[in-house]
This record gives sequence, C-alpha cells and structure tokens, in this order.
Amino acid sequence: MKRFVALLFGVCLMGWNGAQAQEKAEKEIPEVEKTLFERIMGKTARSRNLSVDLNTRLAFYVGMGEAEKGAAFRADYLRLQVNARITDWITVRWYQHLNKSFRTGSVDGMPASVDCLGVGFEWTPTLSSFIGKQYADFGGFEYDADPAEVYEYSDFGNEVTCFLLGANLMWQVTPTQELRVQVVDGRSDSAEETYGVLPAGFRAAKVPLGYTLNWNGAFCGERLTTRCSFTAFHEGRGENVWMGALGAAWREGRFGAYVDVMGSAEGIDKLGLLSEVSQGTETGARATDCGYVTVVSRLDFRPLPKLNVFVKGSYETAGLYRAGNGMERGNYRRTWGVQGGVEYFPMTENLRFFARYGGKEIRFTDRALAWGVAGRGRHGVSFGVLYKIPVF
Repeated sequence: MKRFVALLFGVCLMGWNGAQAQEKAEKEIPEVEKTLFERIMGKTARSRNLSVDLNTRLAFYVGMGEAEKGAAFRADYLRLQVNARITDWITVRWYQHLNKSFRTGSVDGMPASVDCLGVGFEWTPTLSSFIGKQYADFGGFEYDADPAEVYEYSDFGNEVTCFLLGANLMWQVTPTQELRVQVVDGRSDSAEETYGVLPAGFRAAKVPLGYTLNWNGAFCGERLTTRCSFTAFHEGRGENVWMGALGAAWREGRFGAYVDVMGSAEGIDKLGLLSEVSQGTETGARATDCGYVTVVSRLDFRPLPKLNVFVKGSYETAGLYRAGNGMERGNYRRTWGVQGGVEYFPMTENLRFFARYGGKEIRFTDRALAWGVAGRGRHGVSFGVLYKIPVF
C-alpha cells in the first residue's frame, strides 16, 4: 500500500523529488534484483514475507569552508533494515543504525542506534497500527524521505527527535487520504540527561508524552501530494512543545519538487539550537520560550531516464517569543542552506552514483553575539554511491 501525504497546502509551485519515502519499506517487498544470498547460493530466497537490506551511502568528501578544510572517505549512512510478515495481519520491522551510538536510553530502555523496532497489526484492509520504536509522524517531505537520500537535512530536520517509542493508529479513509494518530515517549532519557542544566522553576512532567495528528493525501491524479501534522509534547508543568508541518509536492513527467514549512513553539528548547546562546548566560540553563521557523524546497529534473539533476534550498530562523534566562525577546539566529547535484542510476532506483555540493551559513544577530557565540559556515563537495543492498 503506497502512502501519500495530505492536507491541502496553500500555493504549491513545485513537486516531488522522486526520492523513496520512508514508507516504501513498509510496502510489499519488491523483487527488483537478486539478493546477495541468492547470487551466492543460487537459490531464490527473497519473498514478500522477509527482506533484509543494508541501506548505505558512502562518499569522498572535500571540505572547502574555513571550519571544515580537508578531504576524506566517509560512511555517511549505514543502516540494516529487516521487514518481515509473520501472518496475514502481523508484521515486524527492525531498522538498526550501524554508525550511531549504541547507548541505551534511561527512560525507554532502547539503544539510540535502533531507529525502528516493533510489531505492526493490520486489523482491517483500511485500519492498522504499529507498537514499538518508530518514526514520529511529523509532516513534510524532507522528513518523510529515506534518510540516506536526503544528503543533508535542514537544521530543523537534523535536530528534531524523530525515533521514539510508542504506538500509532493508521486509517486509510479513502485510497488517496490517510489519517494517523500517534502517542510516543517525549524523550528517551530523563529531563536532566536530555536538556542539561534545567531552567529555574522547571518541573519535569511525570508522564512526558508526545501526541501527533497526521493527515496525508493525494490529489490531481496523484500528481499533487500533501503532508501535514500537528504535534504536542508535554515536557513539564506548564512547559509544552508545539510543532506543526505543512508539505506540498508536485510531480509531472520529468519534473518534480516539494515545499515544506515547519515551525515550533517550545516552552523548553527541544531542538536545542538556541541553547547554544543561553549556555553563555549567567545561569547557563537550557533556553525557554523558543520559536523556530523553517522553509525547505527541492526541485528535480530528469533530462535522461537514468540521470537526475537537483537543487535544494532552506531558510530558517530561531528566536525567543518571551524573555527569559537573561535573554530578551527577539530573533537570534538565521540559517541559509543550499545544495545541488547530479545522480546517475545505472540499473534501478536502488543504486545511484552522485556528485553533490552542499553549503550552509549560520548567522547570529547582535543580541546573540553579545553572549559570545559566533556565526559559522560549511561548504563542501562529495562524490559517492548510494545503494540499498538487498542482502536476503
């Protein structure tokens, strides 16, 4: 079942980037090529009941900015992905990040390296649920894409907590409209472990949960897709975090693009970007009453069936909507990001070679510079391969 994303979003001038969404791993296992097991043993092993894939992105990176000069080969992304169907209505999913910390969360008991681990239930053809560690059902197309294919996230996408333990309920209202309701742990560790020095008077919630409503849909013969969500995290007594995301995408022939708008109002700094400033204040505590806004867009064009050219840009702001920790109300940080590259698909969408440029500039306002922070930039090019290796 192919997932599409919903809630009509304003004016959309561009469409989808053609990248595989995270949900593609939840569909029936495609038989696009032989697995390593099949090639070695000469047997047909892969079926719709079990698949084991190694999702990889390997690259040679050349840094060109003042803060990142030099060059090296890097394993940007390594994740083992196991999908299994136990019965007609029970599935199991396990995604293990191989180049991420294995430290176990003190609240959820899950290693940080486990992106997804749990059991899915298909109660009816249109109603299903998943229990375990899972993707938070935030909206937007950058967030929804296969992480290996994103190359570099916006600040919002990079810092938002996206793998949490909990449960969701999915209702396919129509073939093109889907509703999701999700309840998850608000964090994997205690408030002190998560936020460091807590602001004065902060009392951590005894039941720190997050609640998300997500509406996904497709329109205009599935050329227009939209993805929207609203999330509330209860972090402490009177300290809540509110997040919203709107995404719209258009795909037409060889062209595709998306536009995402994401924002949050955070009683305590969940993203953590403004705490870089508050740590320089007298208390050194986590920032409070933070507001973030992010706009991300990507445009793709395929001049040839096996060749894709893309550009991507982002603009983000961060500030306080209420004075606190000795910091005045107002904007503190602006970030510009730009990417562009070429992708070549020699066989299938499962394998690609790429050449990419990426740059990001972080600039602080005068009110932030007064606390000792400094702007910085990062620019570089990378050449590599992205391959979801079908192991079994």
